[in-house]
Amino acid sequence: MTKRIAAILALAALSIGQSLAQSTVSVSDTDTELSKEIENPVTRQVTLPLRYEADFLDGAYKATKDTFEIDQAVLPFHLNQDWALITRTKLPVVVQPPKNRGQSWASGLSNGYTTFFLSPEHGEGFYWGAGPVFYYPSSNLTVGVKKWGSGPSAAFVKEDESPWVFDAVVNNIWSIGSPPGDSDRTNQLILNPVTNYHFADGWSVGSSPEITTNWIASGGKWTVPVGGGFGKAFRLGRQPLKLDLDAYYNAVRPKATNETWLLQVKLTSQFPD
Repeated sequence: MTKRIAAILALAALSIGQSLAQSTVSVSDTDTELSKEIENPVTRQVTLPLRYEADFLDGAYKATKDTFEIDQAVLPFHLNQDWALITRTKLPVVVQPPKNRGQSWASGLSNGYTTFFLSPEHGEGFYWGAGPVFYYPSSNLTVGVKKWGSGPSAAFVKEDESPWVFDAVVNNIWSIGSPPGDSDRTNQLILNPVTNYHFADGWSVGSSPEITTNWIASGGKWTVPVGGGFGKAFRLGRQPLKLDLDAYYNAVRPKATNETWLLQVKLTSQFPD
């Protein structure tokens, strides 16, 4: 099952990449500039990040939960000289071990979402975007909720000539049409602060934890990962790419049996205008 899902995602990414590659790729930017721009959540460049995440020691059998996803793919639209619409899409496929003994493994498309940021075209070192987020239902109730959702989202970026890049994306998602007390519903905060330091030749180190809060959960509500990793921007021929490797420990988690350690590997393709 895991191999089939990985193959499907790889074929989808190849198809999307081939269609996007019709854009003219600039070779004038340095690898460090490329690395910084890929981290920008309101970038004006098309980006396709593919991520694998392994969540260790999950569930009753302390097994590994696998997630294969398109992780915040960016597709920008220039509206006029002053404003742009930036879309960011996340689509995860999950292979999850049993949460309780006697249960079976589960897999399927978990809840993805698309964020629409209205962002000003002009800025000097500080950039922002704001707009709605639309939440997609899961294909399997075990790995997500089967409800549509929506809510507000905002992004902020501090990026200039210094080697530091600071940004954050925050949103809160509520299920649509779910009455109070419905178990298959969502009221969730997602906060993704990013801090990265960039060296020469496209190398960088930093941290990008995905902090979540399930406001309607009984008991523990917060998941707070602590950790970070490193990345390298480079070119394969004329194609700009960035490879990131990160490791996190869920210092705060709703239950002790939830995944404690996680490893992320991400390959991002950029398709400049």
